[in-house]
Order: sequence, then structure tokens, then C-alpha cells
Amino acid sequence: MTYDPDMLELYKGFVRERHRVWSLRLLGEPPPWTQDPVISKLKFTNMFRILDPGTQFVMKELNTPNYRDYMARCVLYRVTNRPKTWRYLRTEMGDYPMAVDMNDDLVDLLKGYRDRGEQVFSGAYIILPEPGTKHDKIEGVVRLVNRFMEDHWQDFHLAETQEDRFKILRRTPGIGPFLAMQILTDYGYGLSEDREGQFIVAGPGAKRGTKHLAPGERPEQVIYEMCDFWAHDRTVTLNHRSLSLMDVQNTFCEFSKYVRELEKPRKVAEYQPANPGPQPTPTIPNWFHPQQGD
Repeated sequence: MTYDPDMLELYKGFVRERHRVWSLRLLGEPPPWTQDPVISKLKFTNMFRILDPGTQFVMKELNTPNYRDYMARCVLYRVTNRPKTWRYLRTEMGDYPMAVDMNDDLVDLLKGYRDRGEQVFSGAYIILPEPGTKHDKIEGVVRLVNRFMEDHWQDFHLAETQEDRFKILRRTPGIGPFLAMQILTDYGYGLSEDREGQFIVAGPGAKRGTKHLAPGERPEQVIYEMCDFWAHDRTVTLNHRSLSLMDVQNTFCEFSKYVRELEKPRKVAEYQPANPGPQPTPTIPNWFHPQQGD
């Protein structure tokens, strides 16, 4: 595969510098954490997806030994994508919703929350639970979870590969490729085995990012090759673990934003993080462990 050498070096430098910012914040170092003019001005997610605040919420608060309940929560969480909504549900219900709770009572709770002027869904990405209809989004979201759990959960649970699990998620109308990968990844964090090296589908942002490095090449192939690069490079690690396929997919999504700002600068003011103080030690899956020889 032929790469644009300048873009390749720019990408590597971006990933290393953005992860260094996270490392400095974890140590409690005061700002500025970087001299990079773009990273200092724009919000970028962390290079390891597990460090994303939403993923940390799933790991710390929604994880449960009951795989059926955990999956129901993973699906509902990614279509709401807003921890504040979930904390409201816990207050009203006494616990976070489980598979048995995906019903009209949950719809009424969420509608009541919305009627109070609260935001139920994050604006991070567009979710169409019932494409082509004008049904209430809250009703559609709960029905989406129900459809998956009733019609496809058993097949998903028994599937042997990530690609098969991905295809089973996609059977449910409203779960597109991007959302399916997000749910699949969240679910994997609660398991006892690392599945992140098995399969990847590039999201829209990652497709734009890989195109900067290797125009015309298949985005997934670029992700596989760069995942192999980071595994050997070892300059970006978390608990001795290098970037996984999903992590690399995430780096390219963020890199596309980085290049866009370089080419057409828009931001002037420095980025102000929502939680500027010392960062908490992240919760990570039990399969994040040092590899032999590290």
C-alpha cells in the first residue's frame, strides 16, 4: 500500500501528541499540555476509545454479570449516548434499566424527562431508530432495543466471530454500521476476552481520515496496517497495550478533524476542557494486561 509520506508522519505525530496530552492530564500536570496549535484549540477524543467519558460510564456504571441485561443497556446507551439521562432513570427506577424494563413504562419516564425541558439524546451523532417514519423518537428507540433483544439476542450471544455479531446487530432496522460497531465495542469491554483485534468497519470520519493517508485504498485495510504499525512502534500504549483496531479507527476519525482545521482554520480561542483538573484513573477491561516480553 502506498501512503502519502507527509500525511503519514502528520498522522503519527497527531496520535502521539494527543495521547501525551491525556497522559499529562492524568499526572495532574497544569496546562498548557501541548504546543500543537490545533490540538490546543479543538476538542479531540482520546486515542484509546476506552478512555472516552461515555465508555467509562458504561464500564463503571452499566456493566453487569448478566450478559443479556448488559447488552440491552449497551444498545439503549448508544442510542441515547447521554449519561445524565441514565442517571435520571436510575433515580426514578432505583437502578439502571435492564432488558425486562425496555417497555412502555420506560417510554413514559423518558417522555416525562423530555417534557421537563431536559435533553434525552446526545447530539454526538444522528440516530434514526425507525427510518422513514414520523414516530416519536423515544418510542422508536425503546422499540429498537426490544426488537433486537427479542429477535436477535440469542443469535448474537451464540455467534462465534465479531463479523457475525456485527451482521446480527445490523438485522435490526435503525442499527446502522457505525452504531453497530459502537455497541459491539461497548459490549466487548464487559467480557473476559479481547475481541478488538478481530474485526472493524470504518465509520464516516475514519474513512475521511484514511483517505488523507492512502487515497483510493480500502479504509479498513489502512486501519489494519496502522494497527500493526502501532503494535510494533510501542510509543502509544495504555497499560502496556497498543492501539486496537477500534482505537485506530477512532484515531483516523479525529485525524480527519485535525487536517480539516489545518487546511481551513476556524478556531481561535484555546479549548477549555469540561473537567480541567486532575483526571481520574480510568476503569479498563480485565483483558488490558501487559503482553509477554513487555
